[in-house]
Amino acid sequence: MAKGVDPEQYEKDTGVKWASSFTDVPDDGNCLMHAVWLGLSALKKHYPNLPGGGGELPTSAGRFRLAALMKMAKDLGYREAVSNQLQLWLSVDCDVLYSLEDLFLLPPDFQSLVVNTNLEVTGGAVQLEQIDIGAMVDQYIAAISQKQTDSGREFYLPLGELELETLCRVYGFRLQVVKTEAIDMITEAARKARKVPEEEAKRAQDVIGAAARTATEAANSAEEVGELLRTVIMYVGNVLDNESDERFRSIRAANPGFTKRVASRKGGAELMEACGFKREDRGGDVFYVAKQGAVTPAARYYLADFLADHSTKTGGYDAVTALVDPRTIHPEHILDRNQEAGNRIVRILNVRTNHYQVHLPRKP
Repeated sequence: MAKGVDPEQYEKDTGVKWASSFTDVPDDGNCLMHAVWLGLSALKKHYPNLPGGGGELPTSAGRFRLAALMKMAKDLGYREAVSNQLQLWLSVDCDVLYSLEDLFLLPPDFQSLVVNTNLEVTGGAVQLEQIDIGAMVDQYIAAISQKQTDSGREFYLPLGELELETLCRVYGFRLQVVKTEAIDMITEAARKARKVPEEEAKRAQDVIGAAARTATEAANSAEEVGELLRTVIMYVGNVLDNESDERFRSIRAANPGFTKRVASRKGGAELMEACGFKREDRGGDVFYVAKQGAVTPAARYYLADFLADHSTKTGGYDAVTALVDPRTIHPEHILDRNQEAGNRIVRILNVRTNHYQVHLPRKP
């Protein structure tokens, strides 16, 4: 089993401070690009001096996808790679063609174009050199740019290796993909590495457990529970990871994010208090404040376990990743491309087919 690296040393080596948990990405049919957009946006916000490329980022994940594909369409290296791939598809035996998964992820119209052209080339009706490959490259790019619809749900096609390689290059960042199969092993190691005083663990089980169960029973859906727990875990983690920074110890109750994800949920405010945050009235404004030492690692561990257990029962995405501190994932468990981009890193985890979580950088 790989030994997790020390978080402080890892952050020192990369020059980037990392969050202590993965962030789930909306299941919006554009999940991979949404994860990359979130990662690049956070880097730009917190580390604007890191060298990189691609210019200004669009204001949404959907616009980012369109802008990225436009850049790729003009990139000579990408066009050449797509051209080579298409020429291979058009020249292989038809039985081999039907076994190529990447082709049959594309829209039916483009699949038919490739199959019919392949039959003409392999049957001798036309020479490969006579095919306008440049036009087919444009058609391929148009195909992966189109929104698809299935059972009323809109989505984009997943990007392939060619697109990911080019995306890293044109935007000047390293894409690190955490190997999904390593997560179970890392989770077990993380659990074994916990060192929590018995008194703190018992308090978490009794006090935080009761508050978490009350909030769960009052929620309207499993999604609401997941959002509430992830948000409280984030607030707890911010305090623990930034012990000397008073900014993370005080949360304004009127903050829109806090209101939506915590205060508006029955039992949400009580869960915050159970975790060590106390309600204070400051001149008419209400804050939830964590005094020094009031929030303990036991709170984070217990909530992560509770979220994982809840997700297992409801089929959510957090069953395993809630327990993992991404900063301790050993490099051998990460597929790291475009390493020459230095410390401009976007790290993602594919938690199920075409659904991603992203490990975001935080304020330095």
